[in-house]
Amino acid sequence: MLALADATRARGHQVTFFLLGDPPASVAAAGFEILDLGGPIFPPDQYRASFQQLGSLQGRAALKHTFAIGARAAEAILEVGPTAARAVGVTALVVDQASFPGGTVADQLGIPFATVCNALILHTDSMAPPFFTHWQPQDTWWATIRNQIAWGGLNRLYAPILTRIQDHRRRLGLPVPARIADIWSGRLQISQQPEVFEFPRRELPKHVRFVGPLRLPGGYQPVPFPWERLDGRPLIYASLGTLQNRVAGMFRVIAEACEGLDAQLVISTGHGVAPEALGELPGCPVVVPYAPQLDVLRRSAIAVTHAGLNTVLDALANGIPMVAVPVTNEQPGIAARVAWVGAGEAIAHKKVTSQALRSAVVRVRSNPSYRAAAERVRDSIQASGGAPRAAEMIEQSFGLGV
Repeated sequence: MLALADATRARGHQVTFFLLGDPPASVAAAGFEILDLGGPIFPPDQYRASFQQLGSLQGRAALKHTFAIGARAAEAILEVGPTAARAVGVTALVVDQASFPGGTVADQLGIPFATVCNALILHTDSMAPPFFTHWQPQDTWWATIRNQIAWGGLNRLYAPILTRIQDHRRRLGLPVPARIADIWSGRLQISQQPEVFEFPRRELPKHVRFVGPLRLPGGYQPVPFPWERLDGRPLIYASLGTLQNRVAGMFRVIAEACEGLDAQLVISTGHGVAPEALGELPGCPVVVPYAPQLDVLRRSAIAVTHAGLNTVLDALANGIPMVAVPVTNEQPGIAARVAWVGAGEAIAHKKVTSQALRSAVVRVRSNPSYRAAAERVRDSIQASGGAPRAAEMIEQSFGLGV
């Protein structure tokens, strides 16, 4: 969203961030106005604690906890959002897909809004397996039924959030959405997936646009890294992201899997675990709390990832194949897409052992088809337009002249 805000500001518009939790230092450093949405309902310390708890959860428990955060966030945004946006004279909103009440705030104020899918697109489709599964699409009757049952279970998790939004809109006399997809923009939905990285679908709204990764022109902000410790061997970059990254044992499994290979392992703990807390890991990898991800990936032969979308897109943007070890939420679906496009392999979290991971790493490194597939996606990303194209679409959709 910072990259999109930067591209929008470059087109002559004023941008304000409305956020829950602690304002990211990167947003403040870029000079954007930041306003709190939590108020007394979801103050920053409680929001922070909720995500710290998420970092130690896996599978369905983590998914349910994520939706609990979403329900509480919805309550806060519906209460605080309209007043906050009105106070600064907002004329249009750009709403994260997972900020479910944002469109209702726009409708309450009578202003247009666009939806930005920073994670996978969440639209229900019986042909496309839900994002929380490891399934790949299959054009069979039983796969269709399986998908429908799983999507139905997901809708039950959405229910508390959707009910809050429905009640709020009913009180205001606004049209009441029947399903979660109805809360997203009917004008413009932007996805930072490249189109080739999405499963085939029977139905997708015509206003969904794939623009590829939303990134600042210069990439991420610089962070320190011990480049002098790299010894010239091919690099294996391993990251479990910055949210679900507190399962310390997985870092040891990754180190065991890569020990003895003709490669040097770099582990980024994403500030979830202090590097010193991991002790001495097999193979003596370079372990840092946070890595300059794009710079390290450009030097890497392969990435081992939790299949968070940002890490996967960064790898694909550099034509780097992967072994994906998804933990929870949309990560299984992202890992399934990595395997589906042929850019790597996926191992279900419960099936990960050092030997299974080692075998997958060896296969992906030795078979050039994985890198060739990743490079095909890279070429698609380069042609997609990214944040500048998304900003142009938003301006055109809203009819905003400069």
